[in-house]
Amino acid sequence: MIKILFFFLSINFIFADTIQVLAAANLSKVLEKIKEDFLLTNPQHKIHISYISSGKAYAQIKNQAPVDLFVSADTFYPQKLFEEKLATKPRIYAKGTLILWSKNIKIKNLETLLDSKIKNIALPNPDLAPYGRAAKQALENTQLYPKIAHKISQASSISQAHQWIDSNNCEIGFDALSLIDIKDNNISFIKVPTTLYEPILQALTLTKFGEQNLLAQKFANFILDSKIIFEQHGYLLP
Repeated sequence: MIKILFFFLSINFIFADTIQVLAAANLSKVLEKIKEDFLLTNPQHKIHISYISSGKAYAQIKNQAPVDLFVSADTFYPQKLFEEKLATKPRIYAKGTLILWSKNIKIKNLETLLDSKIKNIALPNPDLAPYGRAAKQALENTQLYPKIAHKISQASSISQAHQWIDSNNCEIGFDALSLIDIKDNNISFIKVPTTLYEPILQALTLTKFGEQNLLAQKFANFILDSKIIFEQHGYLLP
């Protein structure tokens, strides 16, 4: 019996594989949960995930970094890779929710940003981070942007913006709903009205490097099927 068990365990490890994933920073909580669930039934495999802004991930893949799967915060960068024949056709897995939050300021609406007590507003780089792009659209559509531009601290990614707010380096800022603890009574937040920005449709794509990798294909499909977990982390279904 022991010999038989050893045989099957050996078979599993013979077929063990490893993939490299680049993922948008707003996914740092939800994707770790999805990875954990995936590995429960695929323990022989290894999945390495790096969380960065979608714009930086795009640049790395375009420069031929050995990445198997790209899980973006938008459809723009996956679509560019597809059109450049560097990746498969993008597939949308979730819709993001943009928020404004603070640990010290009571937020009523976006006009709260005009409060003279606020000196620093965290905003992810709109050129690299889709949530930053959406936040800038909302500020422009409400004509608030020119009034508060001098108070904006531009972060390289949404995770950096989150850290600045969480550490009180910025009194307030824009973030993804998925990155905060909505049960924390010590914070204040509002969901930015979705009519003020283009929908944050998040898509994934297999790169040319990884499109034949069966583990990458399997993990991508598992992400697409993880709708309940995405909802539990503040995302909407597309």
